[in-house]
Amino acid sequence: MTYRLTTRRVHPRYYRPTRVVACLGILAMCATEAACSSDAPDSLVSTTVSVTTAAPATTTAPATTTAPATTTARATTTMPDAGASTSTAPRARKESDLNAVGHERLRRISYGPDRLQAGDLRVPPGDGPFRVVVLIHGGFWRSGFDSSLMTLLAEDATGRGVVTWNIDYRSVGDSGGGYPGTLEDVARAIDHLAHLDEPLALDDVIVIGHSAGGHLALWAGSRDRLSPGDPGASPTVTPHTVVAQAAVVDLRLAAEVNLGSGAVQALLGGEPDEVSERYRVAQPVFDGPRIIAVHGRYDQTVPISQSALIPGATGIFSDTGTHFDVLDPGHELWLRTVAELGLSSPN
Repeated sequence: MTYRLTTRRVHPRYYRPTRVVACLGILAMCATEAACSSDAPDSLVSTTVSVTTAAPATTTAPATTTAPATTTARATTTMPDAGASTSTAPRARKESDLNAVGHERLRRISYGPDRLQAGDLRVPPGDGPFRVVVLIHGGFWRSGFDSSLMTLLAEDATGRGVVTWNIDYRSVGDSGGGYPGTLEDVARAIDHLAHLDEPLALDDVIVIGHSAGGHLALWAGSRDRLSPGDPGASPTVTPHTVVAQAAVVDLRLAAEVNLGSGAVQALLGGEPDEVSERYRVAQPVFDGPRIIAVHGRYDQTVPISQSALIPGATGIFSDTGTHFDVLDPGHELWLRTVAELGLSSPN
């Protein structure tokens, strides 16, 4: 929108139509052009200003337990309904390499030819080698959700001195998504860490996943239990710890109760008795890495009873926590998680 201003201030709220009329009347009565010559003060000269409507600037507000805080150079994440088909969360800023001295570096890296086969690698200051935290977003394995859901946790973890690898992958509804593509993408993304020219401690890898991403994290932690030829078998990088945040743990049970309105069936292409071999491949087993189960008892998307199905897991639970509270870096569920992982205080 363009405003014509004829006042001493160049902002729309100082515009006064009566002053315009008065000025035109004076001009009409002037006998010569000298009265409105170019010698008039600049503050009275008409100025055309293009005003662009934009969102308010992000401010450095402290985190709260009701909504993740937005800080300078951080993307704002809006927690969507996990059953929805699209996510309203803005994507994080994607720059090839922020290599300022003394600051973390952010790289958008592809691990495959599809645009969704990519992730954000954040590297803290220092020489390394660094511990690595892989983050896997949820969304009931459906297209429309992306890694921006995990951005705030990635930023917080990187501030605690670890490299974070926040990945995207093809989901149900994307070309190549579903079974086996979704599983293969997660496996390929994690193994791609071995090909990066970064000081990574590949014997010190943690995988954190939320909701359906929690299932994928658990599955990634048990890839070495797969049979030869299975999608994702023979891993190059194996995590020693998996954090399952409000995770879908038992696929057969989730399909039986129609969790996510058929989300499991959509991922695997049928009911357990129809595609039993796919359920075998996709079902995590729990005799490998250490598992930390994080869940709020007020979760109305994935019931906390799913986390109870992981034998021997370390439990971090909240009586009031919801499905998305686990994604808030200021919430006690996350603070207890990073303490359990031994991550330092933010820099």
